[in-house]
Amino acid sequence: MTGARIPITVRVEGLPDVDGELYRFAAPLTVAEFVKRMPVEGFVARWPAAVYILTDVQRGVEKTTPKLKAGDIFYWPPERVFGIALAEHAPRSQTLKIGSVGEGYAVVEKARVGSRMRVFLKVS
Repeated sequence: MTGARIPITVRVEGLPDVDGELYRFAAPLTVAEFVKRMPVEGFVARWPAAVYILTDVQRGVEKTTPKLKAGDIFYWPPERVFGIALAEHAPRSQTLKIGSVGEGYAVVEKARVGSRMRVFLKVS
């Protein structure tokens, strides 16, 4: 898949699908690794300002971000976390912003802990 913005779909068990994009320019090596491993799947867990899944993607830090806003997709390398921010906040150190689901975060916010989340490339 080429291009700076890679369309994806986030599917959470029991909720409508949410469209989003991964931004190759934000963290090229990390995004390339996620694209290569699609679909990425796991069980939903929560932090106060984010919903996330644990992945088997192991990447180092590329371009960290000091702030996330609602709808941002992020990767946190120390624990191999793929997450979606639910509110604006200062993330944990080493967090990479790798994309966005825009207003779709409102759907993902309803995800229950333990629900299955699957992220895959959007089919045209």
